[in-house]
Parts: sequence; structure tokens; C-alpha cells
Amino acid sequence: MKGIWGLLTAAAMLASGATANGHHSFAATYSMDETITIEGKMVQFNFRNPHSFVMVEVTDEETGEVVRWGVEWGGSTQLRNSGVENDTLRYGDQVVITGNPGRNPLEHRLRMRTVKRPDGFTWGDDSDEVFD
Repeated sequence: MKGIWGLLTAAAMLASGATANGHHSFAATYSMDETITIEGKMVQFNFRNPHSFVMVEVTDEETGEVVRWGVEWGGSTQLRNSGVENDTLRYGDQVVITGNPGRNPLEHRLRMRTVKRPDGFTWGDDSDEVFD
């Protein structure tokens, strides 16, 4: 019986370490002192924990090339608390997103600060519309 408790304790310690290690520093991934704006068509919305992701196709103004941007957002629980649901953003929606750009510009990544649609939907302008 003593051996099983040691095994269970070791498993619990490993599981808790994996969870703690899973959350990354935004400053390591994104340039937190910069903000850029992208505008394009929503092509995917992954509403999940610990972070949701939005994929947006943006036409590069200089080259005319369509580039897919990955935008990291809050987790589904946190977003629900600020009024965002799984169907809030849909394929084909035109969106304007501001955010902190990824440290590697070739990855086309943003950390969401605000999102707006032409129909008047906005997120990120109120003090309770933030994520960490």
C-alpha cells in the first residue's frame, strides 16, 4: 500500500507541473509594447480553454498576397464572462483587430486587444474585456 501512495503522489506532482508549465508568458511570444491593426475575413474561431484563437485572412497592402493571421484570445470561460459565445464570430465576418504582434513577424501572430465588426459588435473597449 505504501508503494501505491508514492506512485500517486509522484503522478500528482508531474501533472501539476505540466499544467503550470503549459501557461506561457505573453511577453516571450508577443511584443507587448507594440500594437498593430489588421483587417480581413474571419476564417476560423476556436473557442476553447486555455486560450481561444481567431484565424483571419488579410490582404497584404504591398504585395496583394492573402496572409492568414493567428490571433490569440482569452479562454472560453473568460470570454463568456464578457459576453462572447462560440457563435459570436463566424466564418466570413469582416473584422478589424488590434493587438500585440508576435516577436517573429513571419509567423503572422497577434495577441488580441480589440475586435470590431462593421455591424457594430466590439470587444476590448471596456475594462472587463481583457484577458491574461
